[in-house]
Amino acid sequence: MSIPSITLQSSKLILKVFRPADLHKVFSGLSNENVVKYYGVSYSSLEAAKEQLSWFENLQSKGEGIWWAIYSANDNTFCGAIGFNNLSFEHKKVEIGFWLYPNFGEKE
Repeated sequence: MSIPSITLQSSKLILKVFRPADLHKVFSGLSNENVVKYYGVSYSSLEAAKEQLSWFENLQSKGEGIWWAIYSANDNTFCGAIGFNNLSFEHKKVEIGFWLYPNFGEKE
């Protein structure tokens, strides 16, 4: 059972499901040493970062999770990513994660 693609919006943030066109944003974040310092996933090339987009897509299609690109509602600036994975209804568990650009929130 796949998880439907939904967009979530608040007064400050918009969460959009990742698309192939987001590859440069994913690479920019997951190749930044300040972003990946505690995240545990990093990529050294744009080509390698495609693996992350595939992972996002597979999670959703298998019904095991979903990840969103985080945008500022004020100016539509990409800020990072948030999501959940390893969803198990049987064991009543899920893992939640996120990563943010180091300057996220500086304008607030």
